[in-house]
Amino acid sequence: TEESQKDRLGRGMQSSFPSSAESVEGWLSELHLSKYANMFADAGITSPSQLPGLEETALKQMGVNLAGHRKRLLQACKELGNKPPPVEHRWVPSDAPPPKPSESSRRANSTSSIYVQSTITKPDIEEVIFCLAVVIHDRIVQGESLPYVQESHYFSEENNPIYAEPDLSATNESKKKKREVPAEETIFYTIRSVYECARFPAECLIISLVYMERLIAVSSVPLTVSSWRPILLAALIVAQKVWDDRSLHNIDFSVFCPMFTLKEINHLEKKFLELIGYDVSVNSSLYASYHFQLRTLCQKSQTGFSLHPMEPSVAANLEARGLAYTEEFKQNVANKTWSSTGDIEISSRLRKMGVM
Repeated sequence: TEESQKDRLGRGMQSSFPSSAESVEGWLSELHLSKYANMFADAGITSPSQLPGLEETALKQMGVNLAGHRKRLLQACKELGNKPPPVEHRWVPSDAPPPKPSESSRRANSTSSIYVQSTITKPDIEEVIFCLAVVIHDRIVQGESLPYVQESHYFSEENNPIYAEPDLSATNESKKKKREVPAEETIFYTIRSVYECARFPAECLIISLVYMERLIAVSSVPLTVSSWRPILLAALIVAQKVWDDRSLHNIDFSVFCPMFTLKEINHLEKKFLELIGYDVSVNSSLYASYHFQLRTLCQKSQTGFSLHPMEPSVAANLEARGLAYTEEFKQNVANKTWSSTGDIEISSRLRKMGVM
């Protein structure tokens, strides 16, 4: 409902669960876990008041055998009855004179209607997240106007689970029903919720945008209302792995983003890489181009952009790592094997390139 969507504003992927429930069956439906409705009823759990405090042992006894689904249910139970954390923002009517920005208040919308006060300590992160949110919003608007693309189902949150095969009997019109595009602010807080847990370098945000744009260009898979979060998550996961060997693993992201199970995250990464042709290379000129475009976007909206261009040595290392991963991926495809980005060893290739 519209009210529950407002309740979840600002919590993004970190805790996209309903904060209240009118019925157990309706609550399970919002979690896309309706198949467990009979199990809950047979166990005598028929009132939402029984859900907070539900333990994993009880879920196992009820027959919820998938660990990822138990984790999702337990997290959702925890959210019930809890008020969402305060979102530090305020709305200003577009026809009202804008308030004078302070050092801690930065504009987060090109229409001058939203101001965001962030708790992030590094200002460059806030600025990059703002720019990324604006671009993603525009891509979703574009994607919603395009015809349905079959490959889009790999990333659709309408699938339950997300790796499930779609209903091929459904018409394209039903798949592309009218949906509300998320506001730039909603996208901003979604990205921020992931960053606050993962704490990857700001450069990874720009690299993830390069990968999302590559997905659109190579496979014609658009960002839509039902796919932008899975696509964003897959791009961020790959970007921070290509950036640094000390990257987080998929299981870490399944904790940060409990709305997706580990199996779903593995699926998203695999399909994302497949649809960009396993090309994770980012040369220095391409990165510089995206950095310049995002900086220009901030300047047009009178927002600062303090993230400096990448040092030549860092850019060269990123370019080498991207090429090494790309070659390794394609070798694995030729050998009909698959490994997650974080499990691939590229040190020997980097040594041959003279990077290590």
